[in-house]
Amino acid sequence: MQIGICLYGFGNVGREFVRVLVAKSGYLKSRHQIEVILQSIVTSKGGIVRPEGFGAGELLRLAAEGRLREHPEFCEHSPEQLERWVPRNAGGDMPRVIVDATWSDLATGEPGLSRLRRACELGCHIITLNKAPLVADFDGLVAAARENSVQLKFSGATAAGLPTIDTIRVSLAGAEVTSIEGIMNSTTNYILTAMSDEGLSYEDALNRTVAMGLAESETNRDVAGIDTACKVLILANAAMNAGKKLSDVKINGIADITRRDIARWAMEGRSVKLVGKAVRQNGDVVIEVGPAAIPHRDFFAQVREDAKAVKFTTDLFGELTMVGGSGGLTAAAGSALRDLVNLAGALRP
Repeated sequence: MQIGICLYGFGNVGREFVRVLVAKSGYLKSRHQIEVILQSIVTSKGGIVRPEGFGAGELLRLAAEGRLREHPEFCEHSPEQLERWVPRNAGGDMPRVIVDATWSDLATGEPGLSRLRRACELGCHIITLNKAPLVADFDGLVAAARENSVQLKFSGATAAGLPTIDTIRVSLAGAEVTSIEGIMNSTTNYILTAMSDEGLSYEDALNRTVAMGLAESETNRDVAGIDTACKVLILANAAMNAGKKLSDVKINGIADITRRDIARWAMEGRSVKLVGKAVRQNGDVVIEVGPAAIPHRDFFAQVREDAKAVKFTTDLFGELTMVGGSGGLTAAAGSALRDLVNLAGALRP
């Protein structure tokens, strides 16, 4: 099966996706019978369209340099003119997939939300690592995909290396999820571990995560609990039909936690974690994020450094807990590749 890709976003994640795509091209053909043809790369300033596809060597060079605008074929057109960037006829009936590796406003979901809605109308399948459109209008985007008979994949928006949404949709199919609880952000978990194990201050631990590349230079979404809230919100809407918005989530971050707090909790036999929860209560779903002092004997207390964990409670299967899943660029890019493989499987007769 041939699949045409239009990649939106050529920052760190977008370039890593290109590298992973090239590295895995042989495996995709031999193991999954998938030939991926990257036909366009689009940034906020414009992009390049290559209906026949980019060669592997050129892709690796572009990913290494990151200077797309200097390419002789670069066109300065609005990235929101999808018809310009998505080749229609190359490959005959070849499925077309938009991979969104951009950032958007969490309140409005824009510009990503309108772009993905238009992609549905054009019959393009969607793989999004961009949380904002899902946070702003999850139900609307799911409905648009259904109405236009296209696939909508977003495992990279819900903890990337930890296969949360795939577990919900496949392994827990038929079960009612009554609660979701998770340590969903690698940056905050590393900070809290370093404060606990090494006695670092919050500021020193935060600076280390930035220096390591674990966190972006703009860390507010992580430490304020917003990133965790977005992930739990998307999972709750997907698994529990919560119908909630980000404004419905009670959010507290970790910036006010001190070494004295850490020491006090340790004396009490507890470790602090930033935990996101979604619980079905009296016909509603309550979602909240905040620091939790967890007894050392609890499984979540053993989730250390940049690891993540999630626990689903269901009516048929009881509790299911998963831990691990690498963070960082490769895991994010890998989640998009995973979605691509699963998307291809869904399209096969």
